[in-house]
Amino acid sequence: MMLECGCAEYQILTRRAFLGSSLNFTAGLGAAGLLGLANAELLFAEPGPRATAKSVILFWMAGGQSHLDTWDPKPTAKTGSIESIETAVKGVRISEHLPRIAKEMASVSLIRSLTSKEGSHERASYLMHTGYRPIPNFQHSTVGSVIAKMKGRGNPDLPPYISIGGRTWPAGYLGSQWAPFHVANPDRPTQDIDYHSTVDDKRFQRRLRLLKRFDRRFYEQHKGREVIEAYAEHFQAAYDMMKSPAVAAFDMSRERHDVRAAYGETFFGQGCLLARRLVEVGIRFVEVVLPGWDTHRNNFETVKNLSGDMDRAVATLVADLRKRDLLDTTLIVLCGEFGRTPKVNENNGRDHWPRVWSGLIAGGGTVGGRVIGASSKAGHEVAKNPVTVGRLHATICKCLDIDPTRSNFTPEGRPIRVVKDEKDKPIGGLFS
Repeated sequence: MMLECGCAEYQILTRRAFLGSSLNFTAGLGAAGLLGLANAELLFAEPGPRATAKSVILFWMAGGQSHLDTWDPKPTAKTGSIESIETAVKGVRISEHLPRIAKEMASVSLIRSLTSKEGSHERASYLMHTGYRPIPNFQHSTVGSVIAKMKGRGNPDLPPYISIGGRTWPAGYLGSQWAPFHVANPDRPTQDIDYHSTVDDKRFQRRLRLLKRFDRRFYEQHKGREVIEAYAEHFQAAYDMMKSPAVAAFDMSRERHDVRAAYGETFFGQGCLLARRLVEVGIRFVEVVLPGWDTHRNNFETVKNLSGDMDRAVATLVADLRKRDLLDTTLIVLCGEFGRTPKVNENNGRDHWPRVWSGLIAGGGTVGGRVIGASSKAGHEVAKNPVTVGRLHATICKCLDIDPTRSNFTPEGRPIRVVKDEKDKPIGGLFS
């Protein structure tokens, strides 16, 4: 099924595509705060004792979410902006379509001064996911792959990086063992993980032994033994996942109906619930995609509908993590690739706008109830404390106690810094 969102299409994969991406992943497994402070200053901070996060949940608002119609409303400006409402933090107002998140504002903080120079979906999404602009003939690794590699698997039997919906990012230079395991449908996240009805465990084990015999003979007769060994390990890794008790985290039928209903019985709502179940068993990085924000047409009605889905699921997740004592060890980041124009176009829509946009951050040792930075009066540009993509990534690193100045290396030995520019420091206002 394709979801059309203005100038771009965001794909939710079919079953066949899901199986392909799942095989690609398993093939890679073996291969290689004071509340009420609405305008906190953007301070610089180094990784330190507030690094409490063990996992990250990224909510990716694919298409470019309008900051003016969500986190930074300006109803008095001539921007066609929607109305704002009060939140649990005095002086902080957000969209009228986000009443549940408004009640959770003491646990979350806003960044209203994200900025970049990339205004195309592909380039901006690449930058936000990797921290680097795309260059010919080289694929950078995403922040999810970097975190998975540098922090290691929180659960030895399950993939450390799981993507729910949207596109499947390659692992880049780090190698396919750090690529995301893609879930196309949160209601059926692990299709074909059981034996076929005609195959029992004894028969399956005989097939594995036969496969190993073929692999050993091929290994003895051909060069490139590292590839052959990795190929054999692919099957073992997939088998370990199939047999692990931890795979029950994918079984959504184990959740009570009232819990599932609280998150919203939508793709995104159930994806958020699955994300909670996954971080509970140690998954390092989970990305949940909510597409449709590319609102060149009919911006206000589209944003209203999307906001309802986002509001219910995200607010429920924050409260659920807090109730389970998981909020301090789980970092939540919500953002898209850019914002949208303050000016409303002739189609009652908004166009791409990378000069300034907003995001949300919560948990993982950050302080709630803060607003970092500000946009100008009409939302055209950053007015205070610009936050680059590098600073956002450095903040994520701080929460996980990862040194952003460290480098990982390509197979050829080329060093690639975790955060590209040394000047990009974590956002201190989220920790003090």
